[in-house]
Amino acid sequence: MTTRHHRRVSGTVRRLPSGRWQARYTGPDGAQRAVGVYATKAEADQALAFEISEIARGTWRDPRRGDQPLGDFLRTWIATRADLAPSTRALYERMFAQWVDADVPLGDLSRSVARQTVRLGERTLASITPADIREWDAAVLAEARRRAGERWTKASVTPERVNKAIRAWAVEQGRPVAPTGRMSASLREAWLAATGGEVPLDPRAERHNVGHTEAAQAYRFLHTGMAQAVSDGLILANPCAVKGASQRDSRHRTERRVLAADELWALADAMPERYRAAVVVAFLSGLRAGELFALQRRHVDLTAGTLRVEQALALPGSGSVFSTTKSRAGVRTVVLPSVAVEVLAEHIALFTPAGRDALVFGTASGRPVSNGHRSMMFGRARKAIGRDDLTWHDLRHSALTLVASTGATLPELMERAGHSTPRAALHYQHAADDSQRRIAERLDGVFGRTSRTSAAAGRLDEPRLV
Repeated sequence: MTTRHHRRVSGTVRRLPSGRWQARYTGPDGAQRAVGVYATKAEADQALAFEISEIARGTWRDPRRGDQPLGDFLRTWIATRADLAPSTRALYERMFAQWVDADVPLGDLSRSVARQTVRLGERTLASITPADIREWDAAVLAEARRRAGERWTKASVTPERVNKAIRAWAVEQGRPVAPTGRMSASLREAWLAATGGEVPLDPRAERHNVGHTEAAQAYRFLHTGMAQAVSDGLILANPCAVKGASQRDSRHRTERRVLAADELWALADAMPERYRAAVVVAFLSGLRAGELFALQRRHVDLTAGTLRVEQALALPGSGSVFSTTKSRAGVRTVVLPSVAVEVLAEHIALFTPAGRDALVFGTASGRPVSNGHRSMMFGRARKAIGRDDLTWHDLRHSALTLVASTGATLPELMERAGHSTPRAALHYQHAADDSQRRIAERLDGVFGRTSRTSAAAGRLDEPRLV
């Protein structure tokens, strides 16, 4: 069969030996490309006209640019982000390895598809749709919940929790038991016979938002990476459009634990003497744990009552002691209230070695306090005051909520907290907002008096607005 050509100024439509029609054009980069093969010449003409109009409008993009696998793109993107703090880089690498470049079980979702898992990293950038992201996000959330629940379940049967359960049972049964130390074999056997060895599950395993933080972090990581792909011109739009996915870990933040002022001093007194001041300064400064325990003598000005935040403790295994702050906004000067200055001055005089580079809140040997050591000390202290629900981060949360309650503006709150965006600072303002209580009090003023008057009169009258 003779092949016939229909020339166009910016492209060509030709009939193939198969009888179908192929459209080709020369792109802005000078390379010739095939648009596709179509059943009719009209369809080929229409496809060619679309590409030519895209070139004329300046909106044409190379159709091959989105062919790169998502995993390859994200791996290179993380490696070339020189602006990332070490902790953020470590988080991105973990999110990538666990949730994007890995097989995530679909769980119940697999009933509607032929696959059992989803591995988003194998897909090309251009092929990923909002529907794909919704499926992946649902799978990540379900798996994150399962893993978190499994971790708490395992934590419930540690020797410490088992001994705690035995002691609680012994006290309830009126049997003699030491508050600490090794558990006797006879008491353990009696407990096993009576209870079957059942240990109460850690209540955190059954929280309705278990796994939400992990899933939100994974989604935010992917959204940020896809936004870079859009900026690079590799895809036209960000497919990460799951409503509320990036905020699911913050929906209950206003319900976070807040430490009252009287509890602060009780908590500090329950800490080892060397670290009592750390609790007070954390509460009254709002510093992150890594920032607080990275403070050196040169960062403290007792005369001015200020702390200069310039660094944080590096992650274990990083090969260094210090790292940069979480963001550039983290470098800041925090003014302390006089009560914190007094506590800090006493601490430095008693426990901080001489020298500009000496750690303010270091160990007895002058080394940084490890996360595990800090958690162990804090765990004992919170238990001693009956606040097992507290975490060290709740000191920062309490501090910034207290700052917001003083009437601090959003920029002031951001500066003190070291936040680079308003989003994180806003929820502290919301937590300190007593507008709902004021509304209820006003409603009491309007309705309370009329309701009591009506009840006294033995009838239910319409309340009169005053």
